Amino acid sequence: MIKFVEHKNINEKKWDDCIRNSSNPSIFVYAWYLDVVCKNWSALILNDYEAVFPIASKSKYQINYIYQPFFSRYFGVFSALKISPKVLAEFMKAIPEKYKYIEFCFQEGNITIPKGFESKEKKFQLLDLGSKPDVIFKEYSDNAKRNIKKAIKAELKVRPDIAPEKIVQLFKTTKGDELEVFGPEDYKTLIKLMDTCNELKKGQSIAIYDGDKLCAAAFFMFSNNRFTFLKSGVTDEGKSKGAMHFLFDYFIQNNSGKKYELDFGGSSVENVARFYKNFGAKDCVYLQLKQDNLPKLVKWVKSLKK
Repeated sequence: MIKFVEHKNINEKKWDDCIRNSSNPSIFVYAWYLDVVCKNWSALILNDYEAVFPIASKSKYQINYIYQPFFSRYFGVFSALKISPKVLAEFMKAIPEKYKYIEFCFQEGNITIPKGFESKEKKFQLLDLGSKPDVIFKEYSDNAKRNIKKAIKAELKVRPDIAPEKIVQLFKTTKGDELEVFGPEDYKTLIKLMDTCNELKKGQSIAIYDGDKLCAAAFFMFSNNRFTFLKSGVTDEGKSKGAMHFLFDYFIQNNSGKKYELDFGGSSVENVARFYKNFGAKDCVYLQLKQDNLPKLVKWVKSLKK
């Protein structure tokens, strides 16, 4: 039986055991991760945590809705059992009717489009790190190799373990302000997420310096044999000297030859995806789902704002 369970009643140990032992584990849905990125998450749970489905929700103008929190890519059904189209359909039907608007993403292991939902394909890029460093390097694009040589010639230096606050500040000043989607609380959440990853020994940061000047930095998370790139920042001078190519190459070379994967964080934006593919990463497809059961008056008001 699938039941809706509020956050306060979720057994987080059983939850994390289910995620850890599932056929499609993801760092985005461990309880500790959800606790950071979503203040109000609940769940659908099959029997005694045989399968779980996280729900992030908010309320606006007394209307409850489900959304995908910042710094998480997707949710979905997670289980050691086979996730069949029937199981997915049963979970989606079990979503409480109080949620009048639903928009979130399904993990790539959940590929069925549930009835009554609109869907949109999205992509992220994934690199298998199992080969030896020189083998992976051969698959780099000529552009990546040129930029790495440029960085070496400029004598850029790598320093691990930079403070999360410095990474977030660099991201904010070099990229974040352009996006205009993150507010002060979102940046606080991002720092807290990095701090929590470090506390749990699931985080790794890298900084690139030009002399004493910070010119690039990035943060990676680790879980279930997969590294996931979270956020980075690079100055204009760093871009001109190939700092980000240098940074990713350093990370790849130091983690290759093992049964790991590097998840580049994902992008359906072509120029961003092209940068990740410079290192031999391949596209992976997942689905964004949407269902709009808002009252007609609310839909009309929303249409006026477009």
